[in-house]
Amino acid sequence: MARSGAAAPWIDYHPPMAKILQTYVVPKSLGGQPLDRIIEGLLGDVSRSQAQKLVRKGQVLVRGKRVVRSNGRIPKGTEVSIESDAPKPEVLHEDESLLVVQKPAGLLTHGIDGTQQADLATELNKHYGPLPDSRGDERPGIVHRLDRETSGVLVVARTEAALLHLQDQFRDRTVTKRYLALVSGVLHQESVLMDLSIGPVPGKADRQQVDHERGKEARTEARSLEALGQHSLLECQIFTGRRHQIRVHLAEQGYPVLADPMYGTKRQIPLPDGVPAPPRLALHAAMLGFDHPVTAERMEFETPLPADLAKTRDALRRLG
Repeated sequence: MARSGAAAPWIDYHPPMAKILQTYVVPKSLGGQPLDRIIEGLLGDVSRSQAQKLVRKGQVLVRGKRVVRSNGRIPKGTEVSIESDAPKPEVLHEDESLLVVQKPAGLLTHGIDGTQQADLATELNKHYGPLPDSRGDERPGIVHRLDRETSGVLVVARTEAALLHLQDQFRDRTVTKRYLALVSGVLHQESVLMDLSIGPVPGKADRQQVDHERGKEARTEARSLEALGQHSLLECQIFTGRRHQIRVHLAEQGYPVLADPMYGTKRQIPLPDGVPAPPRLALHAAMLGFDHPVTAERMEFETPLPADLAKTRDALRRLG
């Protein structure tokens, strides 16, 4: 919950609602089952008949192609995408200068050229705008971003002055950012500081790697909150803001984030039987602290591990 500022109601969306396309990789535990059973297992909160309805309505894609039959058996490792209404961000704080929101997993932070996918910036601009657009009209008010599959706390500027002030804080590294991550492996010490430069993988613009020669400085501290058998719940504080920083650092150290299709596939420790795999990247931006751009008050906002990730954590806990 927020430790500063009054909570505001959920954003009031009006139809037609924007859509998102959320992609999953069929885990070993569901591989080979009929598509409707797989959808039921991936989403966790729909029945088999509801899964069949999604297929009939053309809201399910297998390997990027829409399907109309729900009884086909799908092997493990297959990409299954499900179209749904864009999830609603929760507004944690609102004033004349800024908004603090909790972005749900599956929602882009800001728009991408050439796509019609829903994004947080556009929706906030509709309801709380006009937001400052000096960084481009596709990124109104956006100071920092989270990956689409990462949930958590974001601050959004409502004025140009607030945008510049908050950008300065991020540049000067006076903002506090802590994440929760479910990972493979168990830390052998209470915490570990990873000071490993990061740069792009040549020929793969969307992928990063540890690069000591050409990469940019990147520092992450990971602290063990809970050992869960062969897995762990970690708290990660980042002191720099490189793309995919936590995911790259943890994978490099042998603690890949669960359900990370880009950096975690080769080093993942299989989950025990009966433990549901996270339906998306198991990373949540849990805490954000910054100085208010007008009052200079230190503001801190904190949210718990979301239900979709807590389901995996709780199942691991029950196994002792």
